[in-house]
Amino acid sequence: MSAELQQRVERLFFDYADTLDQKRFSDWPVFFTPEACDYRIVSRENFDANLPAPLMGCYTHGMVKDRVAMLIADSLTYQKTNQRRYVSNVRVDRRDDGTIEARSNLLVMQCDFEGNLSTYMVGRCEDVIVERGEGLTFNRRTVIVDSFSIDNVLAVPL
Repeated sequence: MSAELQQRVERLFFDYADTLDQKRFSDWPVFFTPEACDYRIVSRENFDANLPAPLMGCYTHGMVKDRVAMLIADSLTYQKTNQRRYVSNVRVDRRDDGTIEARSNLLVMQCDFEGNLSTYMVGRCEDVIVERGEGLTFNRRTVIVDSFSIDNVLAVPL
C-alpha cells in the first residue's frame, strides 16, 4: 500500500465529511459507485452478532439519491443542527481484486441553533472503494455505530 493511495483515501473521507458538514446533500450521491453501491448504518451489537438488519440501508445508487431527496427539498421534519464529522485512524489496504479496503473511526458532533453541543454518534466505517478514472468512490460503506440510540431519526447521512 502506497503513501499516495493512503492520502487519496483520506482525501475521499475528508471530502465526504465536509460535503455533509456543509449540508451539500445533492453532492452526497457522487461519492458512491453508480453501478453497484451499498450504504448501511448498523448497530455494533448487530454487526458483532452477524445480524443483517441495519438501522438504515441503501442498496442501489437510486436509493442513495432518494435518501437525500427530502433533505434537498428541505421537506423533512427533524431537529436541524450543525454537524461536524471527525475521521481518524484511517487504515487502507488494496485487495487482490484491485479494490481498496479501508477502515476508519468516525465521531459526529452536533450543535443546535442555541449553541448546545452534544455527541451525535460514535462509531467506525468499513469501506470498499473503487478507482473510477482519476477518482475514488464507495462501492460499499458500512457505518457501525457504537451509540445506536441516535436521535433525529437519522435524517442526515453519516
